[in-house]
Amino acid sequence: MAPIARWDREEWMWTMRNVVAILAAVLFASILSGVQVFREAALGRNGFSASDAVRLLGYGTALILIWITAWRAAAQIPATGAVPRLLHEGIPPVVTLLVLSGAYGLIHSFLTDRAVLVVSWVFVLLLLATAVWLGLVLYTNAEALVLGAAAIERRISEALKRRAHACAKCGEPNSEEAKYCTSCGTSLTQSAGSRDDRVPAMTEKKRPPTDATRAA
Repeated sequence: MAPIARWDREEWMWTMRNVVAILAAVLFASILSGVQVFREAALGRNGFSASDAVRLLGYGTALILIWITAWRAAAQIPATGAVPRLLHEGIPPVVTLLVLSGAYGLIHSFLTDRAVLVVSWVFVLLLLATAVWLGLVLYTNAEALVLGAAAIERRISEALKRRAHACAKCGEPNSEEAKYCTSCGTSLTQSAGSRDDRVPAMTEKKRPPTDATRAA
């Protein structure tokens, strides 16, 4: 068990290093592409500049690292239950859809009109295939979707019940079984009843005397 735990920890550390590398690539690409010297350094007559090259390299590297990291992270989730299996099988197609969309948006401005016609259809086919892949994953893991929806509904209902059973003094939500507020210690059971019991006594005390009472 110790080698497995150590291997999992090393894999997650590798994932965190990739996340740092992704953020660094995006940051450096956005900064360097805006520098004037990179914008003015043209690499050819078609207007392709060093700024475009830096942006293509930085954002392209980030997209590749995102795709690889998502696959490795999904592999670390054990497919032992309904929801973990959904995450294990569903993360790769979702990230693939996002990366393909980002990749096309990145390279579109560098393509000629003739190349756009060919490359756009290639990406359309890839996106459709990935969408079918994701649909099959969701279909085969419908149980996990039902369990997830039920868990969300249960948490929302519990939160609403706790809010409805809030303390009249401090407003802190409490569970239905609680007799005292967990925040200020105020009793949650006798406040409403004690106020109702005092109202008839006060009204009876302030009621003006009738003729029968005067005669008596």
